[in-house]
Amino acid sequence: MKNLILIIGTLLIVLNTLIGFIVTDYATMNFLLTDLSLALSAGIIYFVACSKMANGYKIGLALFFLFTGIIRVFCMVFIPSVLENNVLLLVAVGILLFELVCVAVALFASKK
Repeated sequence: MKNLILIIGTLLIVLNTLIGFIVTDYATMNFLLTDLSLALSAGIIYFVACSKMANGYKIGLALFFLFTGIIRVFCMVFIPSVLENNVLLLVAVGILLFELVCVAVALFASKK
């Protein structure tokens, strides 16, 4: 199951990259940031699946990170090319920071 997370993440990255090369309206920055977001989501979900947390934490966090990862990917797909005053980039980074805090809290809570 854990390897399936990495395989699906890799396939999504390859698919997004191919779409980025084929579709001319899909900006290079967008598909590269989307690839990064997909890699981060797959990595976080894989880390949670491999951790020594209780199964309830793993299932809940994996579903939550899947949902927030989809939101981050949509932010990256539609992000404007200008990084200055970019609300979608701030939303995506905020979601990523929130995910990392959730992982840290879950790891701390599962050790108690």
